[in-house]
Amino acid sequence: MKRRDYTDFVKVIDNGDMDLKRLLLNEWFFLSLLVAYAALLIYNPSFLNPNLIDIQTVLILAALIIANTGIFISGGTDFIASKILERFKDLKSVSIVAVMLTVLISMFITNDAALIVLVPMTVSIGRMAGKSTSRIVVLEAIGANVGSTLTPFGNPQNIILFRDYGLSIQSFFAGSIPLFLILLAVLLIFSLLLIKSSVITQQKKKVTYNVRLFYTSLILFITGIFGFLAGFDGYFFLGVSIVSILVLLLLKPKDYTIRNTLLRVDFFLIFTFVLIFLVINSVRSSISIEINGALSIFLLSALLSQLISNVPTTVLLTGKTAFVPLLWGVNIGGNGTMVASLANLIALRRSAAGRIWDFMRISGLFLLITLVIGALSVTYKYL
Repeated sequence: MKRRDYTDFVKVIDNGDMDLKRLLLNEWFFLSLLVAYAALLIYNPSFLNPNLIDIQTVLILAALIIANTGIFISGGTDFIASKILERFKDLKSVSIVAVMLTVLISMFITNDAALIVLVPMTVSIGRMAGKSTSRIVVLEAIGANVGSTLTPFGNPQNIILFRDYGLSIQSFFAGSIPLFLILLAVLLIFSLLLIKSSVITQQKKKVTYNVRLFYTSLILFITGIFGFLAGFDGYFFLGVSIVSILVLLLLKPKDYTIRNTLLRVDFFLIFTFVLIFLVINSVRSSISIEINGALSIFLLSALLSQLISNVPTTVLLTGKTAFVPLLWGVNIGGNGTMVASLANLIALRRSAAGRIWDFMRISGLFLLITLVIGALSVTYKYL
């Protein structure tokens, strides 16, 4: 598939040359979901129901996406990238630092939010060093899924499991730590094998950035993270989004118009999440699954995550079996297809790479290896 360049996409819109072919190439996933939802409405008109949308989650993601847009267009990610390149001169070293940083951050601010911050920075590093970062972005997506596995607040499925099973922190960690260590070990091996050593030379160009836009947007982004951790309601995140848009318009770079500033906000991604909830929750309300056995629930949850993502899979299967097999299944199942985890979709969109088959090949191999290890571990534990 041809490389997806979101910058060129924005330029095309600015020049008034937007056509159907380019829209299909750049927003095929959104359009596929739209067609699927239309088909579901024909099947059952009652699916036209706003209650199917997790408004709270959509508003949280929107606030983070919009605030991060200011960080990105300010040139702040380029500045941070230049500092990293000053310290590390080998592509493999930069890659491992980026992936491990993703693992660490996703333990605390969720896998989705970690990628919203780190993928643009990685793209900046590649652009400045003249190196492809497509594989690094894939490994970062896997790293976000790995890091978020450890904590009960690292991703949405862990939050659901922690609450629905009434777990203590100790009992949750008893199940998550062994899984995290397995996934981390495989990720480190992937990082060492897939990224070749290559000397990188930073361009001899002073990197400047819009200081006011960068730090104001950073404060807004941190505010959104704090609101999420504090459990604030949707109105708070709506307010953060509105303020972030105003900041974008008031502090935009000099060479930006109001129009292309707004177009830098990935509204398609926000509405993609809306459609994901509509489609998946419509399907979920129409089916019922009964299954017994730890290994069966582990395999089912991991494989079902490939089709409808791991969060709705968690909702569907919670209470069907013991906590540990389901925890392992939905977290291992976050890798593989681009829809297995919302974090995967974010990584692909924020990288502007569009290399879906490259992503699925690496992430799919990671899924296969960890699925086998997980199946053996669950079988051994529950013999």
